[in-house]
Amino acid sequence: MRTKRSLPGAIGTLALVLGSVCASGSAQAASSATSAVSPTISPAAASQLVPAGDHVDCDRGNFCAAVWDPTVSQWRVFFLYDCNRYYLSDWHGAGEVMNSQTDNAEATLYGQNGNVLQTFPVVTDDAPDVDWEPVWSIRNC
Repeated sequence: MRTKRSLPGAIGTLALVLGSVCASGSAQAASSATSAVSPTISPAAASQLVPAGDHVDCDRGNFCAAVWDPTVSQWRVFFLYDCNRYYLSDWHGAGEVMNSQTDNAEATLYGQNGNVLQTFPVVTDDAPDVDWEPVWSIRNC
């Protein structure tokens, strides 16, 4: 025997199904929007992961920049050896720098409009803290 359904009941069922599909899609969109992304640099440079609390040696000839990598919950340290302007992507929060370059090469951090934010002379015993939020690029020489 065929079951008789009312039009308002069918519309209500359809609304519930559509509502749950839309809610599921919104949750997935929100989840992907907050997904962690690894910090990168262009042109590419050698990097090393370092657990929180460990020390990194910045080999002679390098400008080293450390940024937190939320995808692995460790510091990612980039070793900028070749003289270049390096552009940053997904660098957030605080980090450290160490200038171990030769010939007194200063490193410079630049903002979005190319404005100089900070310069770092060659130092052998200090790793100053840096706020990466306003930094868009680094010139290591």
